[in-house]
Amino acid sequence: MKTNTFLLISTLVLTCSSALANDNTAPSNAEPKVQWGMSLGLNRYTESKMQLLGTEIGLHARLSGVNMLPNWQLEGDVLLGRQKYTSNGTGDLNGVLNVETRWRALAPVYRTGEGQEGLSAGLGLHTLWNDLRGTTTTNHAGYERLATQIWLPVRWTSAAAWELEGGLLLRGTHTSRLSQANSINADIHNTQKSGAYMQASTSLKLEDGTRLSPFVRFTSLGDSNTVRSGSQLWVEPRSQRWQIGAVLNF
Repeated sequence: MKTNTFLLISTLVLTCSSALANDNTAPSNAEPKVQWGMSLGLNRYTESKMQLLGTEIGLHARLSGVNMLPNWQLEGDVLLGRQKYTSNGTGDLNGVLNVETRWRALAPVYRTGEGQEGLSAGLGLHTLWNDLRGTTTTNHAGYERLATQIWLPVRWTSAAAWELEGGLLLRGTHTSRLSQANSINADIHNTQKSGAYMQASTSLKLEDGTRLSPFVRFTSLGDSNTVRSGSQLWVEPRSQRWQIGAVLNF
């Protein structure tokens, strides 16, 4: 794990150094450009003993051409969903709120054309909030779950309007507010060090000049470390998430 982390950080440092060198030779009068988008999609999250399934809407922004860093692209995504919780052991719960944010800074590593065409890499910060408070159909009480993760994203953008992106998890913290379900339990914080995601999307130009970008995204996280709360040991289990939808860019 230490070796992999060292290699990832070394790659990132080289990428940033190359990007900063390019920035020094780029025109300083570049006009910043913001591209906005709105999305609608389906989100399915699964663990070994439970599932969350529901629709989500999103707001997306991409900023490029910043005077100080003209070759960098800064991005932000905010996704809001309402999901249904199902579990064979603890019952069902409707209307679970899910808020996910993603923030990325990407710099070109290898250009193949104009704009963002080619290979880019950088750093990403993702957050997730699940509001599972309430009582399930089998009278089990729920609680809030929060996650903060640092990722290393790599993206390939082709001239044919295809975009392929993957990322490796550098480190994540997962908080479970167990005291909301049972006052005798203390809230816990698990550490996650294993995970990856992949996303594929394309861009279709519409008659009014906007672009529609269908996408599919898959995220996999490994088991976290184990922590103690009261007399029990808790681990954030291996999980998978599928997100399918489309972004309308304008």
